[in-house]
Amino acid sequence: MELTELPEWEHPAPGVARLRLPGWDCTAGLVRGEGAALLVDPGGGLAQGEEVRRAAERLLGDGAHVTHLALTHPHFDHVLGAPAFEVPVYAAMGAEALLGTESGRAGLREDAVRHGLDPAEARRSAALLR
Repeated sequence: MELTELPEWEHPAPGVARLRLPGWDCTAGLVRGEGAALLVDPGGGLAQGEEVRRAAERLLGDGAHVTHLALTHPHFDHVLGAPAFEVPVYAAMGAEALLGTESGRAGLREDAVRHGLDPAEARRSAALLR
């Protein structure tokens, strides 16, 4: 399946795109297959995740949506955008210890704020992680 050409996305291979996200040098990836689209690393906050979701949907075209989400590692700039997607999430081993516990989410919040994310956005994003 082909992807629409949009200037903000790089296309390293057919059906594959990547988007450099502002702020913390994170790159979101998108892989499109037959009837499915996997997004990798949705960014560092709910607002950024929503922007990535909209950008991915524009790139996919034809009313297609992201169907799966992959988190490469549990740093705030790679996972706090995940709540913007209501799809199955796949994550690196050990990620559940951070994403699925209050102490883990607190650590992600603190790290995000330390790196410049608005405290209210960090709280809101971390609270929605599952």
